[in-house]
Amino acid sequence: MNNRKGQKRRIRLVLFFVLCVFVWTGYTLYLQSGVLAEKKAELNALKQEMAIVQKEQAELTYKASRLYDQEYVAELARKQFFYTKPGESIYVIPEK
Repeated sequence: MNNRKGQKRRIRLVLFFVLCVFVWTGYTLYLQSGVLAEKKAELNALKQEMAIVQKEQAELTYKASRLYDQEYVAELARKQFFYTKPGESIYVIPEK
């Protein structure tokens, strides 16, 4: 009889520790799922930002490559700095 009470007590103690481990594991998984959701949202935001930056980089690379073209540089000089070729006249029309 004494042996059975001790055996039941040990089984209860083991089951209590197993229950505690399961509760601790579940709580940890719950916390980690929240952190994981935050990281996924951050990753999506960073991917969108990266796409925008890559598009801007492609545009700037294209503009930089055009600066090697003498005709394009001359066109920019005429538009932005009002440079002219000899014999040309510039007429500035005011914008409305």
